[in-house]
Order: sequence, then C-alpha cells, then structure tokens
Amino acid sequence: MSSEPQSDSAVQVRKFPCPQCGADVVWHPGAARLRCAYCGFERDVVDSGNGVAEQPLEQGLQAPRKVGWGAERRSYRCAKCGAVETLELGAAAGACAFCGTPAVVEQASDPDLVQPAGVLPFRVTRQDALNRFRGWLGSLWFRPSDLKHRAEIAGVRGVYVPFWTFDAATHSRWSAESGRRQGSGKNARIVWRRVAGELEHFFDDLPVPASRGLDAATAQQLEPFPTRDLATYDPGYLSGFLAEEYGVGLEEAWTRARARMDATLRAACRAEVPGEHCRNLVVDTTYSGLAYKSGLLPVWIAAYRYGAAGYRYVVNGATGKATGTAPWSWVKIGLAVALVALALALALIFGS
Repeated sequence: MSSEPQSDSAVQVRKFPCPQCGADVVWHPGAARLRCAYCGFERDVVDSGNGVAEQPLEQGLQAPRKVGWGAERRSYRCAKCGAVETLELGAAAGACAFCGTPAVVEQASDPDLVQPAGVLPFRVTRQDALNRFRGWLGSLWFRPSDLKHRAEIAGVRGVYVPFWTFDAATHSRWSAESGRRQGSGKNARIVWRRVAGELEHFFDDLPVPASRGLDAATAQQLEPFPTRDLATYDPGYLSGFLAEEYGVGLEEAWTRARARMDATLRAACRAEVPGEHCRNLVVDTTYSGLAYKSGLLPVWIAAYRYGAAGYRYVVNGATGKATGTAPWSWVKIGLAVALVALALALALIFGS
C-alpha cells in the first residue's frame, strides 16, 4: 500500500471516495493525479483549461472576491503562531504544521474566506521531502552531534500556503553622485560628479505570502515557485493535505509587494551608477500595468523539537528547494575558535 501522501497521523480524510472500493482518493504528487492507496484507482482533477489569468489590481481592490473552499473543511487556529489551518470535514487536528505546537483550537470558518483563483499542485513527494530533511540534519556543521537522533519529529506535513502574486511595469529615473578615487597614499581623494539615468523593469508574478505561519523571509528562501503552472482552483488538489486560510488581504499584500519592488529597483539603479563609490542616490519610479493573482502554493514542513526549543525545515513542494533552522553547538564553535587561535599563535611563533 502506498503511503503517499500523508499529511498527519491524526487526520483521517473522508471526502473524496474511490468509486471502486470506497476508500479515499488523495492527491499523489508522484503521479500528479488523485490516487486510491488501497486499490490503485486514479483519476485526474479536471482543469477548466483557461489557466489563471491576472486581474487588474485596481479592480481587485474594489470588487468582491469569491469566497469559500468549494468543499466543507474545518478550521483550526494555532494559539502560538496564529496560523489558521483547515482540514476536510470529519478530520481531527494534530499539532500546528508551522510551529509544531499542539495548542490548536477549532474555530468557526470565516464566511468571508478568500477562495484562491489557482493552486500549484504538489510535485515533490512526502518521502522525498523526508529524505531531504534527514540528509540536511546529518550534514549540518557546528550543530549538536546527536541532533539527528534526538530531534523530535512530529512528521513532514504537506500544507497549501496562500499567496498573492503581482505584476508591474516600472520606469525609474535615478540620479546620484558617482565617486572615483584619485591619487594614492596620503594624497588619495575621491572626486565626485553628478550622474543620472533611467531603468525599465517588469515584475512578473512577484509572490507575497498571505500566511500567518510562514514568514516572508522563509518564503523568499524557497523561491522561485513556478506560478505559471498554476491550475484553476479545485478542492480535489487539497485532498489529503492541509490548507491555510488567507491571513493577509490584497491591499496589505500590495503594500508589501510595493516595498519589495522599491528595494529591488533601488538596488538595480545603484548598480547602474558608474565609479567605485555612490552617494545621494535618488530613485523616482512610475508603476503601470498593475495586476494580481491569488493562489495556493505547496510546502512540506517538518516542525521538530530539540530540547525545549522548536525548529523547522521547509521544502518547496513544487521544486524541492529547501531551508531550515537548527540549534547551534556552542561547544563545537568554541573548539573551532580555539583551534583557529592556536593556529594563529603557532604561525606567529614560527614566523618570527
């Protein structure tokens, strides 16, 4: 019997019955289809074929959006990180997938819940994510030697995390003072001159997480997500997996996207400034063609504990790119520092 997928031992999904044996059919990343783990029956999730098109941002900020998952699901809020995870009707919640805390409380579903326009189905299997996690634990330097054996793993759990993506065409005018060093020694000085230029840039599907459980910094470390492959939303993709409700609205997400775009454009304009030094950089950007999409992106999460502290390892469920946190071994770090100090001391002694 196949073990794919397995989101949590406490979850008993009974939403998509197999027409042959009556067991569950769940989304199987390896087959990219819904599969019954008992009799092997498979079926596709029927896509509309229209894809997920961008919508004008101004229109999205004013117009109501479709709400609800399109299938009955129960909501649970984590008392620690605030993430609201949903399970299929009849399922029981275990620990929070994002932080591992068991303090999850059932709550009424949000009647204004944003229904995503698209979903990027899982491609990386749970076993692959688990193998990556184990290999990562065993390869870490300056970490406790017994980390791989003592880390308490609640399980690798598949979660669909809500995102907004944004498109924007930008035209930036920049000005700055460019400095070049002239002379040498005590006579060295920097000669400044005014420079200016223009920069065109297009942002395509810039992702902004709408998650309360997955922070923006971690999400960026998992990029890129192949958002061009977003399929039209269908609750079948969620079968066997957790899904987090939108915790960030479109307006707030655009504010975050704009800040990230501004930072990217400022860095790009700085790179255009000739010379060795730059000061008084001013960037004036015009934005046009603003558009957005909403979608669920796949993430495998291994929330684990070492001692009294919690850590996690996160895998992009579409590409396999991963990042994680782990405890430091201050004993190993201290020994390394001592060895470096000893090597420097010996070098000075023998060098003199």
